[in-house]
Amino acid sequence: MAYYGKKTEFNGIIPDKHDFKGKVLQEVAKIPYGEVRTYKQISESIGTKAYRAVGTAIGRNPLPIIIPCHRVVKSDLHVGGFFGGTEMKKEMLENEGICIVDGKIKK
Repeated sequence: MAYYGKKTEFNGIIPDKHDFKGKVLQEVAKIPYGEVRTYKQISESIGTKAYRAVGTAIGRNPLPIIIPCHRVVKSDLHVGGFFGGTEMKKEMLENEGICIVDGKIKK
């Protein structure tokens, strides 16, 4: 059965939330389409100030198609890095309706 253009739930395949990386990826998985969060917001939502460690965990995302790591940006709202390159991240965000000017999210 085809699900083209329909939201699909991927229950049970996101890493275990009992370790740090799992907690981070569980939180990133909650970011809705067309929205972004900062590394700091993700950190605070899981009860830590380890912002760089959050970035490392996101950078090791094993399921980037399912866990939308491209929706996590720097605290100053610059797009930041991405395993597929910054241009790909910008394009993915713009495809979700997010406005980017000079590498920075415009709200």
